[in-house]
Amino acid sequence: MERRRFLGAAGRAALVVAAAGLLPGHTPYRQWVVYRKRHLMILASKRDPEGYAKCRGLAERLAAVLPESRARPSRAASAERMASLLSTGQMDLAVIEAEAARAMRAGEGPSKGYGPIDLRLLQALEGGHLLVARAAFPAAHAYRVAEALGAADPGPGAPLPLHPGVEALLSGADPPPGPGPAGDGGDHH
Repeated sequence: MERRRFLGAAGRAALVVAAAGLLPGHTPYRQWVVYRKRHLMILASKRDPEGYAKCRGLAERLAAVLPESRARPSRAASAERMASLLSTGQMDLAVIEAEAARAMRAGEGPSKGYGPIDLRLLQALEGGHLLVARAAFPAAHAYRVAEALGAADPGPGAPLPLHPGVEALLSGADPPPGPGPAGDGGDHH
């Protein structure tokens, strides 16, 4: 009887130890952080198929023109989830409709629960969509992304302020100091 009780306790302890060893592999958060450091992620909403198509096209173009970026499209369930990911710095770039971008910048609409998000324009796209970046996205990265995409001056009626890296590119200035986009061993945040 004592032996059975001991084996039962030992078996339970072994199960707890085995489960604890498996748990870190069960959550992909660490792997996701590493993946984002190695790939330039561009976010779009699942509820905006046109925006996601543009996002995918931009990622493909960047991957071809700027291979070290290892650009990839990513989808959030909604504009609210996009606001969450952008406001917390989990994502830096997004393809979003101009009106939603202005609302996020003002802390309204999809970002109402997250406060204002300092979004900056990288490139105006056809059909009212924008490629935006968080203001904290390094200027050197924004410069190289805008250069690779052939960014054009949106003019005085720009829906958002330009990212400083894009301003530098459009003014003919040299690239700001700093590493290139993800994929060069540096963190792109």
